[in-house]
Amino acid sequence: MQDPRVSAMFGRDRAAAILAVCLVWLVYGFTFWTMREAFAASGLTGMMIGIGLCVVLLNTAAIAAMIRHYGEDRAAIYGMDLYYLDRLRAMRRKGEV
Repeated sequence: MQDPRVSAMFGRDRAAAILAVCLVWLVYGFTFWTMREAFAASGLTGMMIGIGLCVVLLNTAAIAAMIRHYGEDRAAIYGMDLYYLDRLRAMRRKGEV
C-alpha cells in the first residue's frame, strides 16, 4: 500500500513543473513579442523563432521526462524524503532538535 503523502508530494511537484514550463513558454512568447520589430529590422525573425522553439521544446521534453521518471519511481524518490521528514518530526517532538 502506497503512502498517500507520496501521491500528494508527486502531485505538487508535477504541478510546479508544469507551471514552470508554462512560465518559460510565456516568457519566451513575451520576449519574442516585444523584440519582434528588432528581429524583423535585422532580418533575424526566422532564426529567432527557430532558436526559441528549440529552447522551449527541449525544456518541455526534459520536464516531461522528469515527471515520467518521478512517476515511475515515486515510492523510492518520495519514500526517502518522507522517511527523513518523519524522523525529523519525531526528533522535534522529543526535543532533540
